[in-house]
Amino acid sequence: MKKLIRTLALALALCVAMAGCGAPASSAPGGVSSSSTPGSVSSSSAPDAAGSGSAAAPGASSGTEGDGDEASLGQRYAFAIRDARPDEDNQYFEIVSGDKDADPFFAVNPNGLTDEESADSIRMMLETMGLDATTLDAYAFSMSMMNVRAYAIGIFKPAEGQEEAVRAALEEYVSLQRQAFEQYLADQYEIASNAVLRTLPGGELVLIMSDGAPDLLTSLEQALA
Repeated sequence: MKKLIRTLALALALCVAMAGCGAPASSAPGGVSSSSTPGSVSSSSAPDAAGSGSAAAPGASSGTEGDGDEASLGQRYAFAIRDARPDEDNQYFEIVSGDKDADPFFAVNPNGLTDEESADSIRMMLETMGLDATTLDAYAFSMSMMNVRAYAIGIFKPAEGQEEAVRAALEEYVSLQRQAFEQYLADQYEIASNAVLRTLPGGELVLIMSDGAPDLLTSLEQALA
């Protein structure tokens, strides 16, 4: 029953996003290879701003605040994702930044969403990925909510004792993506099937479901080393 609810939630999220988002579908096949445990899903130059129309956390100013030595861990993850991926993705897909005991926000907000819109969107993104923010000390991720593209890239620092729960949620999300595209779009099914889920030496779980996943993983590993 829980899996059915998650599947319906994913379908609803994809339909809602399809009605209001115009990001293009990927046209090239990509590559989930296991690198940690059997059955697991396996794994620059920066713009000057955190993204056009960048939204800040409630009570904070927008723009590039925290894009430096004073950045929180979640913000550093967000900027690592921003710097690793193609500019085109930064122009279409928001990047969530979150830290323990702090409200998540869009560190990269190319579509200029308001704080209220951002909060609703972030809530839906977390639910679609099956994540509970209370199980994470810090995180940043970006994903497509459209049903024409298999795309997600994220860095997640599990809270103490929560790594298994976080990994299980991410693996379930990728599995649902595979199911969604298996009989629908062959190239996107290929990307979902070759998603990467890797545990880094610092304890972060990195998820990459995108074209060029190996190169993206290398960039993130270098940024977080």
